[in-house]
Amino acid sequence: MAKNGFKIIDAELHVMEPADLWEKYIDPEFKDRAPRRLTDRDWDIRTVVEGDVMASMADYNWPARSNEEATALATRYAAEIAVNFSPESQVQAMDNEGLDLAVLYPTAGMFITARNGMDPRFAEAACRAYNNWLYDYIEAGDPTRMFGAAAVSPHDVETAVTEAERCVKDLGFKAIFLRPNMYNNRSWHDPYYDPLWATIQDLDVAVGFHETTGSRMPATGADRFPDDLGIAHIATHSIEQMMVCMDVIMGGVMERFPKLQFGFLEGQCGWLPFWLGRMDEHYEWRHPYGEMQDLKMKPSEYFNRQGYAAVECEESFVSHVVEAVGGERLLTTSDYPHGDAKYPHTIDTFLKLPLSDESKRQILWDNPARLYKL
Repeated sequence: MAKNGFKIIDAELHVMEPADLWEKYIDPEFKDRAPRRLTDRDWDIRTVVEGDVMASMADYNWPARSNEEATALATRYAAEIAVNFSPESQVQAMDNEGLDLAVLYPTAGMFITARNGMDPRFAEAACRAYNNWLYDYIEAGDPTRMFGAAAVSPHDVETAVTEAERCVKDLGFKAIFLRPNMYNNRSWHDPYYDPLWATIQDLDVAVGFHETTGSRMPATGADRFPDDLGIAHIATHSIEQMMVCMDVIMGGVMERFPKLQFGFLEGQCGWLPFWLGRMDEHYEWRHPYGEMQDLKMKPSEYFNRQGYAAVECEESFVSHVVEAVGGERLLTTSDYPHGDAKYPHTIDTFLKLPLSDESKRQILWDNPARLYKL
């Protein structure tokens, strides 16, 4: 397709799951507990999981807590709502943005494992149902342009391994989606997860970390502002990505699994120079005193080998990031069809950023193609 001479891969295009997805796709054993997306409003991503209304703040009244916001979202996505965000409408949305290819991430599906202490078998069944639906959705749309990111449940690493293998080998998915939050008080560098990291590395697909506000997971920002989406959202997406980035670097995951590639999505990229620099500084300070001995090189070098961060289309200071750390580890995403997306003007807005054509080509195509093996 190409837009203004650039081929474009959206590293994180969301689906809007039908309300009855899990009722139709989940194992019969769990049908009476099936998650469901609410449809009280024309545009509604609130999702009921085990009786808890997620994608909402403490008062259960977000998104679209005001009539003005509800009307704005219903208007922006009116065509898609009219056809229940069908596979054909997903392809049309890609055309509207000028996207050649896209890797699909969940919306309601981001919440189906998002509470500590969940029944592991239920969480695994919910993920398997979502993945089966996503495969059918892509096949009904355009499997030459859309590719799946599989949801797996961190509540049980053995079933996560099995589902990752199934989704890549049988369904052809290109990434494994995980939330950045700590599950059940385990850091991501805990050896408990090593079988999952080993499997994903052997499968030669990417890990895509993506945060959401309004889950029931511990998240920076939501802990301090449980009733205010706008304030919590300032922190949750970026800071949880910063924390998981530090987790997998400083905790030695990238050292133990040197071919594993990580995408830190929808958290902006402006934090990269500061955060990588701070990790390097502490490595140089503490390593001579016997700490961080599992690391064989500077933290920034691990990121430059195995990490990618997503640029927001209005992130004008990205030029400073490119100057500081280079443009080879950056991606961009549309975030369609969410409330803070700039659809259908994401790519037009991105192309106005103060970047060279070379950097734009890297971010729009070369880097996501390398991450996702497209």
